[in-house]
Order: sequence, then C-alpha cells, then structure tokens
Amino acid sequence: MIKYLNQKEKALTKPLYQEAFFEDSDSFVNYYYEEKLKDNRILVDIEGESIRSMIMLNPYKISVFNKIYNLDYIVAVATGKEFKRQGYMRRLLNKALCDMNAEHVPFTYLIPANKDYYLPFDFAFVADKNEYNTNFSGLKKQVIKEEPDKELIFRILDFINNEVSKDNDVYTYRDENYFIRDLKEIASEDGFINIYSDENDIVAYESFWGKKLELKERIVSSKLGNRKFGKENIMVRITDIVELLSNFRAKEPIDIIIKINDNIIEAQNGYFRIEMDERHSSVSMISDIGDRGFAEFDIADFTGWIFGYVSDAKCSLINFLDKSTAKKTLDSINKISGIFINELV
Repeated sequence: MIKYLNQKEKALTKPLYQEAFFEDSDSFVNYYYEEKLKDNRILVDIEGESIRSMIMLNPYKISVFNKIYNLDYIVAVATGKEFKRQGYMRRLLNKALCDMNAEHVPFTYLIPANKDYYLPFDFAFVADKNEYNTNFSGLKKQVIKEEPDKELIFRILDFINNEVSKDNDVYTYRDENYFIRDLKEIASEDGFINIYSDENDIVAYESFWGKKLELKERIVSSKLGNRKFGKENIMVRITDIVELLSNFRAKEPIDIIIKINDNIIEAQNGYFRIEMDERHSSVSMISDIGDRGFAEFDIADFTGWIFGYVSDAKCSLINFLDKSTAKKTLDSINKISGIFINELV
C-alpha cells in the first residue's frame, strides 16, 4: 500500500534508513529522526509495519524571483534489498510528482547519488556545486559550537540572505529555525561554524563536520572573493509549469504557445499559451491551438533551459513561418540567473 505516513508511523522507516544509509553515524541518524521528521513528509510502500520503499520530502523555504515557496527537497530515497527492481520506487516518485502538481508546487529538487536513476523521471541538472577559495587572514574569527544569542543569529542570517540574494534568482531563504536546526545537524557530527568579520561586518561563514572535519558549507562576501563552481549538483523536476512561469518576465512583450511533453504529470502534458512582458506574466493551458505555431519541449529539456543551465533551447519549432522570430520570442524570456542551494539533507 502506498501512503504518506503519519507522525507516529514515521519511526517505522528507521530500519530501512539504516540499511540503505549505513555510512551515517548513529549520532547523525538520531539527530535526523529527532529533528527532520518533525515537519517532513514520508511517502512509502508499506505492508503491515514493513516499509518496502520510501522517499522523504524535506521542506525548505526557497526564494524564486523574490517569492518564497515551501518546496520539497527529495532525500532518503531507498528500497529494501529484497524489493529492488520491482517498480516500487517508480510508483512512489510518480505519485509524489503528481501530488505536487495538484498542490501547485512549482518544482522539487534533489542532489543525486546517481543521476541516471532520476533522468527517466525528467529531472534535469540546473546548478553546479558552489565553491569558494578565499584567504581569511587578517579577519576576526569566531567559532560557534552551541546556539549563540539571537543578535548574532540574526546578524549571520542577514549576512547569508543578503549575500546569496545578490546574484541568484533562486536560493534557500534562511530564518532562525533554519539556523538552529542546521547547528544541531552540524553538532551531530562534532562540527562547528566559523564566522569571519572585518572591523564591523560579517564577511564569511563556513561550517565543518564529520570525523575528518570536512567542509560542509562556505559562503563568502563578494568583496572578499568570487564564487566558483564545481561538479554538477542540483537536479530539478518541474511539477507545476503554470505556477513556475508565473514568476518569469520578458524583455519585451511576447505571446507564444509551447507544447510540453510530460509522460508522468498528465496535467502538464499539453499546450500552454505564454503572454509575458517586463511586469506581467499570464500562462494558461489550452486545448485548441488551430494552426498556430508552437515550440515543443520535453519537460526535462525545458527545465535545463528555463533555469538558465543550458543556453540553447532544445525544442522543435513547428508551424512557424519565420522560425527566427519564434526563437527571438523564446530568447526574450528572462531565464533564471544564479541558483544557491547548499543543503545536504
């Protein structure tokens, strides 16, 4: 039976979690089950009290063009050894994605252990790993291992939110609850936070954790150093294209029809009319396009393009007398520029 677990039932997933993620320390698993399960959702295939397969949907506040959404970060994707390759996870992922569409959630995201597993579900890469190489010599360093006073918490949050919003249209918005939970997560692996300041202001944040004290995250003021990019990192699956595109604008007024091929979410498998300018956006699904031209996308190709990860639109331009005009229309849409999502769980 496929279902979302209630709060009491969530503990039933722990044996499968420990089987699938055996490298996680006991202290981290205890933190995860005490803290993350307070507000996440867990979709499972269950028989009696035995979990055959599961995915966890951990909520984060994500800013998209300055609009805050509560989005699901997909983690702890696991199937029991005896149930693998029998379609259990496919059914769970398909249901989760369709449910998000019904809830008008614009997209979900994950960091794949194996990208090939998620490509058939039309996830697409949209961002590479954020990296900074910066010399902190001459700066004042403060080490945080326990919850600091609220004044410092809010100073740290102001620094991070202001810094990541500068060059990123999509980023994780952090509040006090986020900071306190993240500190507990770091502490579960005997880690700590370093805060670097110049004379008056915080200019860098970094955290370390684990037996080898590995870098968990680093955020640096643009006046100290530029962000670099590592390997491909974040994959996104668009779950409500109308809701997502309502946040976009165009350099000049446009009116174009696109056809989205989505074999999983039937509600967004079809034609959409996009009317957009510098201040407004109107997107609606339509059934009859007559003989009008349209741009046809597979949903994964559309994702990589609209999120600004792929520069050229991989689409078919159909029934246009002048395809160059259609391409110019698509190019007029302001794609996402910059994504800053660093969460691991």
